Amino acid sequence: MNANRAPGGFTLLELLVAVTITLVLAGLMLSVVTNTLNLWHRTQDNSSTSAQAKLALDMIERDLQTAVFRKDDGTWLAVDVHNTPVTLTSHGWLTTAALLKPATTESQRLLPDPVGGSSPRFSDGRFGFSGAWLRFITTTVAADGSLPTAVSYQIARRPLSGSITTTNPAEVRYTLFRSAVSAEYTLANGNEVTNPAYGSVATNPSASRSPATLTNPNNSDALATNVVDFGVWLYVRDSGGGLRQIFPADNSDTSHAARDTGTAPDSSRFPDVADVMVRILSEQGATLLSDIEKGGGRVARPAECGTDADWWWTVVETHSRVYLRRVEIKGASL
Repeated sequence: MNANRAPGGFTLLELLVAVTITLVLAGLMLSVVTNTLNLWHRTQDNSSTSAQAKLALDMIERDLQTAVFRKDDGTWLAVDVHNTPVTLTSHGWLTTAALLKPATTESQRLLPDPVGGSSPRFSDGRFGFSGAWLRFITTTVAADGSLPTAVSYQIARRPLSGSITTTNPAEVRYTLFRSAVSAEYTLANGNEVTNPAYGSVATNPSASRSPATLTNPNNSDALATNVVDFGVWLYVRDSGGGLRQIFPADNSDTSHAARDTGTAPDSSRFPDVADVMVRILSEQGATLLSDIEKGGGRVARPAECGTDADWWWTVVETHSRVYLRRVEIKGASL
């Protein structure tokens, strides 16, 4: 007699085991893909910030190496660090936001505390609310030769394009600007970089290459985006060839006006060497910081950050890199 046999199939236990294995494999694959994407984003961010830093530092190095100086009691090089937001409206800053870069002691560490008894580390420096505003007379290579030109480097927080108003829908970013006054205007207004002729009282950017652009840069003068700090240390060489720092002299030294060399006090010496620093956010960090500054509950402050200032700097230090360059300044006389 032929017995009827039941059709083959999977038991419930076998199905559960198969589903479990599938979920584990899917989870492993998702983890691999996520890690790969995160690595790719970090690599892209590092590549982007490194390229921007190299461009900015190469430009600063070129300008400083061809900086010029004359002993005529004029200020041929000046550095200022502003820690009061209202003073920066004439520099084209958009200072209205729920949470800005802190204008408190958290941001002013021009000479940071030494670590482990060593000397202060330049990379640990924080150059105030504004970052350093560096301007000096340099030379540019033109068709008719090298001509004196006033240039400035500074950070401004403003929309990436258009007018500097709260109604402008463009994304707001911290940007490093290089402004170069035309040789014609430099000749007309002189080599005193603190001359009021190079100042500005306007909120919106000055016309490109005009005298006022030394204070309030044109949008076309943007050199690197997502730069949240820019700093300089200045040195002179002593008789033995060693370096002595002349700026900043201490954490409260926020201005330097180079008027003379030789036996002049350090506060007015023209430097022989400059250390230059830029801190650049990754694109992910810039987006996060933008959401924080807009407010409105987009991002909540973590419990471990006791103040908004701590929060701002925690985000910045987590999502940024610091780039340094030492530059020899020739200081050629005109």
